[in-house]
This record gives sequence, C-alpha cells and structure tokens, in this order.
Amino acid sequence: MLLINEQSLSDAEMTAQGFKALKLGTIIGNSTYRWIIFTSGVGLVDGSSVRMPSWGCYSLEGKDLEMNGVSPDIQVLNTFEDKINGRDPQLDRAIEELLKKIK
Repeated sequence: MLLINEQSLSDAEMTAQGFKALKLGTIIGNSTYRWIIFTSGVGLVDGSSVRMPSWGCYSLEGKDLEMNGVSPDIQVLNTFEDKINGRDPQLDRAIEELLKKIK
C-alpha cells in the first residue's frame, strides 16, 4: 500500500511510478504534484550561475511525468474541511484496504 497526494513531488513521484511499474501494491490518494524535472547548475561568465533543466523522468511506457504525475489506483481526496477537522480520509481508506487484505 502506498499513499500519495498533491504534496508528493519530485522524488516521491518517481517512487510512486516505480511502485506502480513493479506492481508492488495498491496506490491510494490523489494524483502527485506533476513537478519532476531535475536541474543542474550552469556557470555564467560573470561568476554567477543559473539552474537549467538537465533531464526528465518517464514511465516505462514513455509517459513524461513532468506535468502528468502519477495517478492512484484508488482516488481519495482530502478536503480543506478534513484538514481543519483533523480527518484524513486517505489514511482511513488505506487502513480499510489493509484490513480487507488481512481478513
């Protein structure tokens, strides 16, 4: 079982994609942030530097994860109301699914 949501970005998106590709279990939550591009520093003539995109990340099928992200197998959204009331429907659903598997 893996929980993901819109706060899962960068390396967390690669983890989710690998988990999905290897069929390690069910992914629950909301789609990842869609922000996974790696940058490297490039020096400029005045001694300063900038960060430039250097490579992207793709699924085994060739889907670019940048601006696409990873979708869960079971979509569960946590709302603002859930947050202010201390509820976590994503975690609740993951527990529910785990309990089904151990029964």
